[in-house]
Amino acid sequence: MLRFLIKFLLLVIVLVAITMLTAQWKLEKDVNSFARVIAPFADFKYESARIGLSGEVKLNSISVYIHSLSTSVEIGELRLFVGSLYDLAFFESNVRHNKLPENAHLILQDVLVPFNSSLLRALENNQTPDSFDLLSAAYCGDIDRIGIQEMESMGYDYLAFSSKEFYMLDKYSGSVVLNGSVDIEELLNLEYQVNIGGVLGWIESMEERAIGQNQPDIISPNLSLLELRIKDQGYNLKKAEYCAAKENVSTDEYYAGHEKKVHEMMSKSGIDMKESFKQAYLNFIKPESALLWFIQPKASFDFEGLKYYTFDELRSEVGLRVAVDGEPVTEFFDGWTPENFSDIANKELVQRAEKDPTKSRYKMVTVTRSYQNVIISRAEQYIDFKVRATRDDGMVYEGKLKKTSPKSLWITLRKQKGEVVIPLARTQIVKFEVYKEDRKTEE
Repeated sequence: MLRFLIKFLLLVIVLVAITMLTAQWKLEKDVNSFARVIAPFADFKYESARIGLSGEVKLNSISVYIHSLSTSVEIGELRLFVGSLYDLAFFESNVRHNKLPENAHLILQDVLVPFNSSLLRALENNQTPDSFDLLSAAYCGDIDRIGIQEMESMGYDYLAFSSKEFYMLDKYSGSVVLNGSVDIEELLNLEYQVNIGGVLGWIESMEERAIGQNQPDIISPNLSLLELRIKDQGYNLKKAEYCAAKENVSTDEYYAGHEKKVHEMMSKSGIDMKESFKQAYLNFIKPESALLWFIQPKASFDFEGLKYYTFDELRSEVGLRVAVDGEPVTEFFDGWTPENFSDIANKELVQRAEKDPTKSRYKMVTVTRSYQNVIISRAEQYIDFKVRATRDDGMVYEGKLKKTSPKSLWITLRKQKGEVVIPLARTQIVKFEVYKEDRKTEE
């Protein structure tokens, strides 16, 4: 009997070792395959990849160089869990068949995103500012929003953060729970929880419609709870010093001037800030403030009808609770409606235009899509793009570029009975075009 148990134990150890080696081999194969897929856009490198008995995947010392932005994103450690080794093996297949994992997590440690001119240009917002933008930038010189350029001027040369994201599926209620935290160095710490109800019912209704069953309406998921906890970790002070310098005042004078300007802008649109809210807002914009924002909408609440609610009605329907530095905010506004809030931007922009009518403040960016000639030697950079290839016999093939090789291109063509992939010899292609965006900026 003892000999049998020893043999059985040795067999289990061997099977576990084989399973781990197979899982490790597949992990490295999948990571390298991912690196090849994104190679036209980014260089993905990592120091090591490991998978544990629990099924958790760990990648260490990741570097992602994004070609278009000339930026290298560094990640100290990435940890991913979507279930056991068995669940991980079939994760991709399960997702394709709308089978959600019961729980999962994604943990990123020591992520570093350095700012450079290419990244700043890419993230620059040239759209007309809305009311929220203008209120955030109130009493801050002549700027109309706090964007990435302004943050660089405040002294942010990079973005460094760590995050923990957790997911759980409640099969009994059919809802999904998301919670986690994001800790951004010298900026803020965010903790959140999101409950989304009706997810399984939504998937089921989609599947029934896909197979032709009588399903008149798709059952949409609904937000059942949202809780945010935001702790300032340096942003409020940097913003105060930046704006105070633009207004040539002290930081204390900036806080008072900003609150006064916000109240003035809202009053012009018929919104009156209550005194207790003014004090809460002052506390919120100061260093090391802590904000709690919680909603739990009623089952009867319809987000599509948001614009028809007054603030008090909206607060009641969504169960809004707010606290600043642990003190509940019980009074907010008089006269607030979505239309009035949107009108803040209209009135402020008209007033600024009247003061300086000759100044062109915004740029118009026109985005068009068209076929553009591309050197065929660069075809591998446009996998999954819509392309058009003209052969030397005059035949034109239009479809999605599936893959390439040194001698051929494979293009997916859409036919009446489905899709077909055909190979085209590079030597026979006289013209190769890619369907791409073209951006034109006008003052």
